[in-house]
This record gives sequence, C-alpha cells and structure tokens, in this order.
Amino acid sequence: HTAQATKLLHDAADSGSWNAAAQVVLASCGGSGHLKVSAASPRTSQQLAETNPYGKELSLLRYVLDNACTATPTAVCDAIDDYAERRWSMMQQWSKVAGNLKSKVMCTAFRGAGQRVNLLEIGTYCGYTALRLSAAFPSARITTLEVDPIHVIVARNMVALSGLTKSLDVWTGHSKYLLPRLAKHQRDGRQLQFGAIYMDRWGSEYHDDFVVLERLRLLHSSAVVIADQVLWTGASLFLWDLISKVNCMNRLVPVSACEDAIEEDFISVSACSARENDPCSQHGQNTAIAHRADSKAPPFKFL
Repeated sequence: HTAQATKLLHDAADSGSWNAAAQVVLASCGGSGHLKVSAASPRTSQQLAETNPYGKELSLLRYVLDNACTATPTAVCDAIDDYAERRWSMMQQWSKVAGNLKSKVMCTAFRGAGQRVNLLEIGTYCGYTALRLSAAFPSARITTLEVDPIHVIVARNMVALSGLTKSLDVWTGHSKYLLPRLAKHQRDGRQLQFGAIYMDRWGSEYHDDFVVLERLRLLHSSAVVIADQVLWTGASLFLWDLISKVNCMNRLVPVSACEDAIEEDFISVSACSARENDPCSQHGQNTAIAHRADSKAPPFKFL
C-alpha cells in the first residue's frame, strides 16, 4: 500500500496538485524532500455552496490544505487566520476561532500550567485553539471535546496536517458523557489531572461542566480555568460559583464580540491555588476584576 500511495503522490505532483497535506502523506510513506511539481495552474480554494450547512468549515479546511506553507501547527493556524480575514471578515461572518487577543490571553494564563500538565478544551470547533496551545506548549498533552461529528472530522484533519496526532486528542461527543470517560482514564492511570481548561461552548452550560469536573476530580488543585463569551451566552451561574471560591483569583478580560446584539463580551480567567498561605486563597481577596484590553499584551499576569 505504501508503494501505491507514493505512486499516487507522484501522479498528483505531475498534475500540479500538491500541498502541505500531500507532503505529510509522503513523509508518512517514507519519502523525503519535496517532489517536483508540474507548473500547472495554481489551485484555488473554491467556496462550497452556501446552502451546505457545513460549507463554511469545509471551505476553511480546503483553504488550509491548499495554502498552509508547512505542516506545522503555527502554519496551519496562520492559514486559518488568513482565511478568516480574507473570507469571513469580507462576508461579515463570525469566525468562531479564538484568535488575536484571545490567543494571547490563553497563552499568558496557561504559561504556568501548560508546560507540565494536561490541558483540556471543551468545544473544539475546527481545532484552532488546540493547535495554538500545542504550538505554545509543545510538551503538553491536549485533550479537546467536540459534539459535532463534522467539526471533529475537520479538526482531526487540521491536527494530522500539523503532525500532532500523538499529542493532541480530539474526542467526539457531549461533555456530559465524555468527562466520566476521562475520569475513568485517570483512575486507570492512563491520564493525569488537567492543569488547565478552556471552555468554549454555550455559557449557560459551563456550570454543569464545571460541577462534573470538580466532582470527578479531573482538575488539578491549582488549575487555570478559562471560559469564553461569558456575557452573551449566559454564564452567570458559572461565574458566581467561581467568585464564591476563596482559593481562586478571577479576572474578566473584555474582547470584541461578533454578535449583532452586543459589541463587547468577556473571557473569564481563574487561577486556583491549594496553598493555605497563598494571598488569593484568603477570604475577602477573591474578586472578579474587569480589565480594559487596550494594550498589545494581555492585561494581567497570574503565574
């Protein structure tokens, strides 16, 4: 089968059809270097029919496969950003990827935990955030959960193109079913506790997930918890639960929103501590502080 796959790749190169994905497949077949590609007309990422319910995501995948300059997580994310700016911004469509300030906030907040423990994401979408975190913390093990099977297919293709199939797992299903499975993996010794979590789905469901995470002891005692769009999606119960904890320091970081109803939303960032003498664990010191994100750097430093 390897020889047959290599022949198909050579045929594709001869016809001018070559991209970063083809290079990854060639390397998997034991090939090295780049094949000489015929000077055929350059391929363009054609848009799928707008009536296709997943046309937006599949067009994105096609663009990334055709235009990612190298098979790395950074190159794949850059291609996603480029497509979002070229296509989604022009069409005034919500990109649903955590780019720009959101990426900086996550990487800054996770800096203390990301180097040494597992990271969990609830709400994969096309895999952008998981890839950004993998690029920032190459030694971390990342698990991301996605309920939509088509989004899972797109995300797994992004992960495979980035060469991260051994360090980034995309699970299919609803968090209420997958979190107990993750807990079983921990009991069996196949997985460590999560030192950081990023929640990116409908905010009114954040609280349900957080309760399960705590009950099953999936989170490390000093975990960092980040939740996206806590205002527009109704995450008030989740925020109240976090603010009520005396061992968590909470911040709200304003970000631009792409919904018609509001112009600004917030990312919540919570840094927990199990240390008795830690300043943020003292009663009365736990407050939710909103910071204006006017500077280029994220307006906080936790760890």
